[in-house]
Amino acid sequence: MNLSLHLNHRFGDNRGATAVVVAIVMTVLIGIAALAVDVGYLYATKNELQNVSDAGALAGAGFLGRTYAALSYSEQQTYVFDRTAVVAAVQQVAVKNRAGQVSIAIDDADVVIGTWNGTSVDPTLTAPDAVQVTARRDDTANTPVTTFFARIWGINAVDIQADATAALTGPAIVDEGELKTPFSLSELNFPNDCSDEIMFSPTTESCAGWHNFFDPINASRMSDKLLGFISGDGQDPDTNPCLLEPCGQAWLDANFDMNQDPAPAVTPEASTGDYFEHQGGTIASLFTGAVITDPSMDTGSPIDGNPKNPAPLPALFHYFKRRDGDGDDNKWTATIPVYRDGDTCSNPHGGMEIVGFARIEVFMPNPPPDNTISVRVDCNQSFVTGRGGGGLYGNLKGTIPNLVE
Repeated sequence: MNLSLHLNHRFGDNRGATAVVVAIVMTVLIGIAALAVDVGYLYATKNELQNVSDAGALAGAGFLGRTYAALSYSEQQTYVFDRTAVVAAVQQVAVKNRAGQVSIAIDDADVVIGTWNGTSVDPTLTAPDAVQVTARRDDTANTPVTTFFARIWGINAVDIQADATAALTGPAIVDEGELKTPFSLSELNFPNDCSDEIMFSPTTESCAGWHNFFDPINASRMSDKLLGFISGDGQDPDTNPCLLEPCGQAWLDANFDMNQDPAPAVTPEASTGDYFEHQGGTIASLFTGAVITDPSMDTGSPIDGNPKNPAPLPALFHYFKRRDGDGDDNKWTATIPVYRDGDTCSNPHGGMEIVGFARIEVFMPNPPPDNTISVRVDCNQSFVTGRGGGGLYGNLKGTIPNLVE
């Protein structure tokens, strides 16, 4: 009997030890729960800061795009931006957002303006295409994020920042009337050193091909279409003004005394993923007909055939080379589609998928018996209205930015 009472007394003493263990465990659990509250709040604030930096970068790059949209091709090449104006565009959007219940101000030093090289922004104010923004809450801007329960461990505030980069990238869409060339380049031409000339006619070994947009390849219809592009130019001076008179049909009449007006035409809107009808080789009829004797003039005496029957491709070249805004009347700077190809250049035939668009320089087409034309990828940065798709085929870019980092 005495032994039993003694054992019960010993076991009864363990209840106090258990209470101590429970108290310790509860303290740890409460601490973990408290820490989870702080960590969750910090993550939420970090996400809000990321939204601020994203919005600011898009606003800054959007400012670049809107500016380029109002400039001619030649002006775009050397335009120098006012840093203060770009930073102001970033700050005006950023301050409308909050992170951790604080309106976020972006310091001037946290805005980088320059060119996107695929991994980072190279700072420059001359023809930039990207803006990087850092949104922060720390001792330098917007104050650190205060904690709730982490103060138990002496952590009263935490520094947080978020970075974002928006850039003007290769366009995924070109507007109606933007494409005027009946030829395209293989994606295997890129990247290009901008010095190699690419020969057409024949195209069997040049990583290039002829296309008729969405219509079946037909030499006669292509000829009519090219003259229609000229005839339709300047029909609506509010949306498609000529840079030099006479425009469109008047130019054809002045140069070729045409007795039948071609139907005015504009090229369709096109986007990556579309399929254009292609063929390789030579389309001789595009070179056949009268050409202009003096390539430096808009008007002159037609030669090489019926003066009422212009050669479609040389006529296209002579007309648009003086209306492309590049400041050089000896070449035609134009936008061209880029089609998907295999590991090696193949002679294009039938529907070919368009994967991007590039800016090229077109040089004087050679009439029969040569039937040739040469182009060179233009690596001067230029911009067309539309959202970028991320591709880099030459330096043609859209004016609506994408987040790239």
